[in-house]
Amino acid sequence: MMSDFIYDKVAVGIRIREKRLALHMTQEKVAEKTEKSLRLITEIERGAVGMSIETLMCICEALKTTPNDLLLPDAKTSDSELDWLIEVLSNASDHVRSSAIDILRSYLRST
Repeated sequence: MMSDFIYDKVAVGIRIREKRLALHMTQEKVAEKTEKSLRLITEIERGAVGMSIETLMCICEALKTTPNDLLLPDAKTSDSELDWLIEVLSNASDHVRSSAIDILRSYLRST
């Protein structure tokens, strides 16, 4: 059985860029964390080149995400976003954490 999956380098690059920006990371920081060249990270984000599975896994680790989040356009939101939220709140001051929880509660009540 053939899969309908098509590796869209441009779309994957866009998702990588979005994840990176959501974490307030520079391309330089991703290159450093992945031990890959800045040029490679830039070209991957532009969709100019593909990447090996090794590079994909390094990028996933650096961006605290999964291959599905980057490769599959309609992948269900993974636990990586929840993990990120927990990490951010864990590192926040008591005041910031309390405010964030209040905002989230208000938002959820309004939906």
